[in-house]
Amino acid sequence: MKKSVAKKSSNKTVRVAKSAQACPINCCSVGHKVWSAVALAGLFACGLILGLSYRDDGAARNALNAQQCDAIANEIVSITQRGATPDDAKTLQDLNTAYSNGCAGRLVVIEREVVASPVAESQPEVMATCVRIEQLLKQRLFPEDSASYVNHLSNADTYSTLADRGCADNTDMYKTLALRELEIASALQPTENMGTRDAEIVIDTFKKLDMQHEAQEFLDKVEQLIDPATDFILKMEQIINE
Repeated sequence: MKKSVAKKSSNKTVRVAKSAQACPINCCSVGHKVWSAVALAGLFACGLILGLSYRDDGAARNALNAQQCDAIANEIVSITQRGATPDDAKTLQDLNTAYSNGCAGRLVVIEREVVASPVAESQPEVMATCVRIEQLLKQRLFPEDSASYVNHLSNADTYSTLADRGCADNTDMYKTLALRELEIASALQPTENMGTRDAEIVIDTFKKLDMQHEAQEFLDKVEQLIDPATDFILKMEQIINE
């Protein structure tokens, strides 16, 4: 019985010894773990380098030379400066895409938003008509400190037109300015020294300001002071009574 137990114990000892020989004591040591991690990191680095090389190859294929980039940039600027329309939307999108993909690192092109319908009042094509009329008529005005009565008569005529054809909110202001210019002109050139052309401007200015009574009074004064021809008087009376 003792021999049998001893034999079993001996066999077990042999198996343990063989197992120890097959797997050394340091098979799962810290050193093995470190080298395993290094190997995995190396594989990852190789994959990353290959991926970047493929990406760089794609970027190289899409890269444009300086002349091509300048041509795209110039076309984008040309479209935006002339005022991009809805029809230009696709063209601008394609140009900017090509510029972004092939001209990396170059100057940034400022895009202009393309809208379906114009909305900004600063653009002449959508500006209110009365505002545009005012802008254009004001270009006719002479400096207020001009010493020429003719210039002030012209300003009076312009302001009366602005009061008549400009924006309704500004009518009273333009009417006041027109009358002020008439007063300055009369101070620089008394009625008796005016010609019929000057008198016609004054009467027409009163007419456009809806001041028919004042226009008639001025015509009566002109008849007394400069004795114009009958056809002129008839013409002025027709203008006043229209």
